[in-house]
Amino acid sequence: MTTANRYLTSWESYWSSVSGAPGEIFWDADPVYAAQQDLDLFQSHVDPHLPLIDIGCGNGTQTRFLGSHFARVIGTEIAPAAVELAGKTNAAANISYRLLDVLNPDDAQVLHEEIGDANVYLRAVLHQLSPHDQPTAVQSIKRLIGEKGALYLVELSSAAEPFFAQLIEQYGPPPGLARVFQHQITPGMLHEDDLASLFPADRFTLLKTGPSHIRTVHSLPTGDVVKVPAFYAILRRRQ
Repeated sequence: MTTANRYLTSWESYWSSVSGAPGEIFWDADPVYAAQQDLDLFQSHVDPHLPLIDIGCGNGTQTRFLGSHFARVIGTEIAPAAVELAGKTNAAANISYRLLDVLNPDDAQVLHEEIGDANVYLRAVLHQLSPHDQPTAVQSIKRLIGEKGALYLVELSSAAEPFFAQLIEQYGPPPGLARVFQHQITPGMLHEDDLASLFPADRFTLLKTGPSHIRTVHSLPTGDVVKVPAFYAILRRRQ
């Protein structure tokens, strides 16, 4: 099985197993605690007239919110089941959902030729890829943003691994996270220092970076909501 097929098989299996009901998907936080906070960070750095591409959009919760702030938004996924679910649950007149394999830069090139330069929103996607595959995904992103677009990414940080270890030791695995593991999906981490190698300074300009978190839908017995340590970065191609 090829790498791309491995990701497709696992994610298609996962997305075929969920309905999109509230609380079912581990990372499916209310946009007030996710895309809204992200937008506050990147809005001043992007051209609002360009389309926005939400890579790894899942069921489209964040995509639909972003559609209220950009004229055209495209949610992309590798799994047909995710595209179908997003279209059913988070449709809007200015939003479309489509298949896109970020490990096939030619797919990204086709989309770029169709819509031109775009801004890219990337919420907790790169860490799901093996380190070997991450540079290929960056090639796709580079093609999508072109000369005028910008990339906003938020990813699990180096602090996420010990955070999860302590969480599971103390409370056991959250059901939503355990469900992900059942589909042979084993998320990794993306160290903050990896940015420099994935987005080298001779090809990308780092506009801003800092600490963040990925809010989940899982509440602990204490009443606290699980927030996974993360970091964000805003980049564009060097001119």
